[in-house]
Amino acid sequence: MASLMDQEASVISLGEVKKSNFSTSFFSIISINNMKQGKDQPQHLYERLFDSYEYLSVNYKLNADSKASLRLPFLMSTAGINEYGDQKPSKIALSDIHFAYSNYDLGYIGDIDLAGNIKLFLPTSAYSQAAKTIAKLRFEGFFEWQLGRNSSLEYVVKPDIFFQSQTAYFNAEDIPQYEDGTFMRDPRSTNKQFSLEHYLQLNWSFNKYLTLTPKIGVSEDWYYASAAEQLEGGHVTKCRAGLGLLIKPLRRVNFTLGVQNDTLLGSNRGNDIAFFQPENTQYSLMTNAFIF
Repeated sequence: MASLMDQEASVISLGEVKKSNFSTSFFSIISINNMKQGKDQPQHLYERLFDSYEYLSVNYKLNADSKASLRLPFLMSTAGINEYGDQKPSKIALSDIHFAYSNYDLGYIGDIDLAGNIKLFLPTSAYSQAAKTIAKLRFEGFFEWQLGRNSSLEYVVKPDIFFQSQTAYFNAEDIPQYEDGTFMRDPRSTNKQFSLEHYLQLNWSFNKYLTLTPKIGVSEDWYYASAAEQLEGGHVTKCRAGLGLLIKPLRRVNFTLGVQNDTLLGSNRGNDIAFFQPENTQYSLMTNAFIF
């Protein structure tokens, strides 16, 4: 679900819709992946498995340009066929509770408008507890250059720092098993040290209700090596391209229809790099809503 969580960049400036310092808001992103190569698409879309990441946020406005938030997130999936062709049951699980500080006006560098977020994630999810993660710290920077009345170019950078108590863990839940209970691949995984996503995004508004947001960039992950488990560390780099349509039907709610493709850069079983393959594509619906 990491890719789902990474798409959370659009936020509602709650200071614009409520005078009280306290407020609550809701965020959700629902996604579905294309079937992997060689796997047949079910006859009906409703037979597929849909993933979602959502949270309820309690916010406190510090001043006109900044707020602090406490967010209670959940991971959910519907019963259905996943991208590997396996039938899976529905499930719901607590994700990592986190604190966030958002500042919508950090000033200017020339004509470039600056904004940013800082987030501290606690290890409340089953994944973080299995990995024995202590915490994760995320910084998000937004550098926006106004091109014209209805368009802007934005550079977004989001580094993650992971605080781990160990370098590797036993990843039994995510590894498929044969009928005799043996794992299809090594269930041991090394923990992340750092992650970095950065990209350029064009914001093109047709009117006050619709904005087109194509983007292209790079997503990177660095992993620990584990001497005890005799596992090597690693550095994984992906090219990430996406297209979104931001829809603002009301002042207090907006939606983004999105499509995203990730291409692994570097050696992949000796194959050449293949961009924009259908099996690496994900579709999503993101919702931001002000509650009260």
